[in-house]
Amino acid sequence: MKALTIQIGIFGRVNVGKSSLMNFITNQSVSIVSQIAGTTTDVVNKRMELNSLGPITLFDTAGIDDVSVLGKSRLEKTQKAFNASDIVLLMCEVGNFGNFEKEIIKNSKKNKTPCIIVIGKIDLKKPDNEFLEKLKKYSNHILLFSITMNENDRDNFLNALKKIIKKVLCYNYTDSSITLKNIIKKGDSVVLVVPIDLGAPLGKIIMPQIQTIRHILNLNAASYVMQDTEYEIALKNLKTFPVIVITDSQVVKQIALKTPLNVKLTTFSIIYAADKSDIIEMAKGAATLNNLCNSDEILIVESCTHHASADDIGRVKLCNWMKEYVGKNLKIKYVSGQDYLKDFKNYKIIIHCGGCTLNKKDMLSRVREAVEAKIPITNYGLAISVFHGVIERVLEIFPRALFAYKKALKN
Repeated sequence: MKALTIQIGIFGRVNVGKSSLMNFITNQSVSIVSQIAGTTTDVVNKRMELNSLGPITLFDTAGIDDVSVLGKSRLEKTQKAFNASDIVLLMCEVGNFGNFEKEIIKNSKKNKTPCIIVIGKIDLKKPDNEFLEKLKKYSNHILLFSITMNENDRDNFLNALKKIIKKVLCYNYTDSSITLKNIIKKGDSVVLVVPIDLGAPLGKIIMPQIQTIRHILNLNAASYVMQDTEYEIALKNLKTFPVIVITDSQVVKQIALKTPLNVKLTTFSIIYAADKSDIIEMAKGAATLNNLCNSDEILIVESCTHHASADDIGRVKLCNWMKEYVGKNLKIKYVSGQDYLKDFKNYKIIIHCGGCTLNKKDMLSRVREAVEAKIPITNYGLAISVFHGVIERVLEIFPRALFAYKKALKN
């Protein structure tokens, strides 16, 4: 799944050699290469394995100086790829490093995204010391590239790239199990409550549940998975209480009532908020749900595109619980997939899904945009826990988030 990979975006002006670099790294003809400027009209992505780093996703994007008729639309998609990139590869040519490149550097710093400068077409003109020193003012990491490079050159390039990536990414950047690492140790028991409703995929369970099971296995603990209807029986069958119970948000109220107070309790969605987003900001946002008024506009965001079922969690259940809890007439708008709005000014709050199809960088970017627009943001798990009156219980394992929620509630 793309969201679980290190995502590397290739950016630069039109016809600077981005597609050639994409094909060079993947060793395949993934992107169309042409002397005609603007050949890449949409973001092209390709997954591959980089030994010792694991799976990565490469993005080949439209030129940042595209002034064609479709340029604006192309640049919007390039911006979305930029927001999702864990690493930026900024391509330039010798002697041509100006405002377009500096803007990418500026945005990379704003997003806290490491930027590697790749000087292309060095077979046509090699960089002199003056040009290299100029680039070092913007990045400490510079690579050289040419389409004339052979297989041995490719190995050297990829080894140098991997070395930089390991250096600039935190050791735990792509680790999405930080929360459980702080709670679970070898031999512990964990109970996972997974109701099977109309929204569950046929013959499968959803990504947050799959990932949580894998994390528990990695921590050498034991997971016990059951539907909510078998929860009480499972607790009685265990010789000792589990260290933590993690439940699907939609049954959190029932599970909270049946779970001893000395047993930690949270939801899959809230763990996602902690591991791949900003749970402090989302906890603050959740407090806003206690102060909604008639005609307030609510934006519900789904990161994936799907055909909603009759009991869809975001479009049906969440809305019903919200209206019941608030007791007001609310105006609710939905967006899904990549259609994350930029104009938030009319919304009282954004309620985002768990974001299992997005990577950490993309989720943090979405949270940052909401915060900059001064619009509260939270996610399904936190919102549903507010509506069901168990928000403080499920946030107990996140003391700073619980404090932020209580403080925002007072304000």
